[in-house]
Amino acid sequence: MRIIYTGIQYSFYKKEAGLSFEHNNFYLSLKDFPGVEIKYFPFDRILEVGKKKFNEELFEAAKSWQPDLLFVFMLTDEVSKETLSKIRRETQTKTLAWFSDDTWRFWSYSKHWAPFFDWVVTVYDEPFEWYQKLGFKNVIKSCWAANTKLYKPSADELPTTDVSLVGSWNKGRKRVIDALRKAGVKVSVYGAGWGEGRISEEGMIKLFGSSKINLGLNQPNMDYSAKSLGKLFFRRSVHRIVPDFWHFPRNLHSFLVGRKISQIKARVFEIPACGGFLLTGHAKGLERYYETGKEIAVYKNEEEIPEIVKYYLVHEEERKKIARAGYERTIRDHVYEKRFDEIFSKIGLKF
Repeated sequence: MRIIYTGIQYSFYKKEAGLSFEHNNFYLSLKDFPGVEIKYFPFDRILEVGKKKFNEELFEAAKSWQPDLLFVFMLTDEVSKETLSKIRRETQTKTLAWFSDDTWRFWSYSKHWAPFFDWVVTVYDEPFEWYQKLGFKNVIKSCWAANTKLYKPSADELPTTDVSLVGSWNKGRKRVIDALRKAGVKVSVYGAGWGEGRISEEGMIKLFGSSKINLGLNQPNMDYSAKSLGKLFFRRSVHRIVPDFWHFPRNLHSFLVGRKISQIKARVFEIPACGGFLLTGHAKGLERYYETGKEIAVYKNEEEIPEIVKYYLVHEEERKKIARAGYERTIRDHVYEKRFDEIFSKIGLKF
């Protein structure tokens, strides 16, 4: 099977920020997928040649190579609607988009792009229902997973960390961290906005495996900030911020709906894949992927987090048993090869 994959190579187009989530999980997993021959069209090339030239090159590659699938993981508007229409009209290539943030981008982004693809993938239950209510027939419900060639238990002997969190700063997460520290719990925190700063991909993977408890704080961010309010009037276009005042009504609707929904984050799968113990918040559909109290731990509200953390810090054998079961469930059921195999079968691609 021939696939053209296109997505950003470096996080937010910044080489100094390291390889992107999409590159590490989607491109690398597809590249190693049995029976797949892949061409990589990273969006980062747009910074060199411009969006018009990039789209011309993408169309010519699809026309000359005739791949079975164009797999698109867009951050913004990198592939034009005109290019997608030409590929569908003038080649035999099927087109598929993976939409990652439908809980808050559905009304302002995804539903407007979905008609230009043969198939789209959404990872959350609520948006899947929205697609269905609007009559979309080309939507596949999937979810995040783990690239277990990258996310795996470390072979190194590492110093043990009691509790850790990897994620950008927001007021809700700060409340949780403050409450834990006030309760006497030692917490290591990494990510944009925290005093400790970011952590490397390699360091994060080691941290997942060496932490007694890994926090997956996925509560909706209900706080108002200049960044969140800015999305009402501006949007990203590749690496730039551009005005979007004329779409204020739909942007406001997305903002108000999305901020109420808890997400199943990719961390839910990455942490167990590294052999780590996960404590995360409940989100719709989570029970389909892990059994609470046996494979992961789940909190109902942030007020009970310190109590749960203290319990599992003391009950070491139970904690290790859950972490082991979570690891085994992940490598059995929640790897990207399995997700892609299910998707390819649904869209009629055979090896």
